Amino acid sequence: MSTEAVISALDLEPSVHTEGSTMRRVVIVQHEDNAGIGRFAAPLEELGVTVTTVGPGIGVDVPEALGDVEGLIVLGGSPGPNDDGTAPWLPRVRGLIQEALDRELPYLGICLGGQLLAVVAGGTVEPVRIRPEIGLSEIETTAAGASDPLVGELPKQTRSMQWHFEEVTLLPPGSVSLMSSGSCPNQAFRVGSKAWGVQFHPEADATTAKSWATGDDAQLTRIGMTAEAVTAPFGLADPELDETWIPLLKRWVAFL
Repeated sequence: MSTEAVISALDLEPSVHTEGSTMRRVVIVQHEDNAGIGRFAAPLEELGVTVTTVGPGIGVDVPEALGDVEGLIVLGGSPGPNDDGTAPWLPRVRGLIQEALDRELPYLGICLGGQLLAVVAGGTVEPVRIRPEIGLSEIETTAAGASDPLVGELPKQTRSMQWHFEEVTLLPPGSVSLMSSGSCPNQAFRVGSKAWGVQFHPEADATTAKSWATGDDAQLTRIGMTAEAVTAPFGLADPELDETWIPLLKRWVAFL
């Protein structure tokens, strides 16, 4: 799956692309068929970013190397970041993340993608220490996050989709925590200058929430939740979430 167009001018730091400039190419790793790029699909197309999606979610093998691209996005999924036995493509994904770090390419890791970044960079991921976070949830920017080029323009408190049973319990050396919640202190973090991991799902919209809740009904029951309780808030919240998270994606694209 790919979208090709010419980069539009972006009034964003740290770079500005003008019409006729080299196209920006991004690889997206999709682990599961119902865990795609969601609300970010249309903005990426509008920004003229050429997207190549790989992974078992769409039946395309994860490559051994990134090749001639400018950025990498790794989406969420049900495996843990070290579950190579049940998710044998993960070593290649970790290899791509390491390559992105080595080449200082812009990286965005969402949920599992953020946990994979933490593991590759030397952090630790474990089962959640307080409780799983499922559904629409509040998160807060940390003092360090207030000056971060990606999350610094967010309100101090905002909301996003959550769906995780593991968390980053020890950040990689030299990284910084950017966002937190009452149940999970490391909701967002940065490694180096261009690699971000988030525990939440800024890409997830109402359609995503419905698909996940319907497909995971038994697990919701085990933790005392219902599919309706998870999905109902998104009908009203989607416009707010667009206004919050699409500008964040645009700020990330400006690094390409």
